[in-house]
Amino acid sequence: MTADTPTGSTAGPVPTVALDHGFAPVAFTPGRYVTAIQRSMHGTHALQVLKEDSTAAFTLELAADGVATACRGWRYEFRNDGPQVHTADHYREQQGYRGRYALNGGVAEVVLDLDNAVCPHIFEGELALARAPRLTLRCMVAAPPPTTGVSAAVLLCQSTGDRVMELDPHVVESIAPSGWFILGGGNGLRVWVTGRPAGAQKGDDVKATLKTADHPLPLNAWDQAF
Repeated sequence: MTADTPTGSTAGPVPTVALDHGFAPVAFTPGRYVTAIQRSMHGTHALQVLKEDSTAAFTLELAADGVATACRGWRYEFRNDGPQVHTADHYREQQGYRGRYALNGGVAEVVLDLDNAVCPHIFEGELALARAPRLTLRCMVAAPPPTTGVSAAVLLCQSTGDRVMELDPHVVESIAPSGWFILGGGNGLRVWVTGRPAGAQKGDDVKATLKTADHPLPLNAWDQAF
C-alpha cells in the first residue's frame, strides 16, 4: 500500500480498523501525545498483603515531516508482606527513542530506535530487565466514547510483532481497546488505577479513571506518584 504523506493536516483517510470500548477512528493528526498512569493497588493472597505503587508515562511526538521521538518512563514499588515472607521490588527506568513513521490508510506505522538524547537513560533495580532495542508501533487517532469523560481525540498505539514487556505498564485494558495503549493530545492524560494487584486473591476490583491533565505533562511525569 502506498504510504500517505504526513502533512500536519487532519485531511486524509480514516482508518478502517475496528475498535472496541466505543472508540471510533478519525483522520490522523500529527502532534505530541502523552499519558501518565498512577497505580495504587492493594490486596491479599492467603496471609500475604500485596501493595503496588507505580507510575508510568509515555510521550510520543509525531512531527508533520515523519520524524518520531518518544520517551518512556516507569517507577515501580511492590511489597509482599506476611508472617514469614517479606519481599520488595524497586525499579526506576527511563528510555528515549527516535525514528520515523509513515501513514498507511490513516494508520501511523512507527519505528523507534534507542536514543538517549531524547531523554536521558535511567535504570535502577535489583535485576536487569529484558528490553528491546527497537519499538515498532501502529498508531491511530480516535475519538473516545463519552463514558471516558475525555472529549478530545486520542492516539491509540499497539506494538507489532512479539510482545514488548516494557510497554506493559502503559496498557490499561479497562479503558482502551484490547492490546492498545492510549495517549492524550494537548496537555496529555492522567490515569488512576486502583484495586487488587496482579497475584492477589482478594481485594477491590480494578478500577481506572482518566482525565485531561491540567497542565502539559513533562517527560518525567513518571518520576513521582500523583
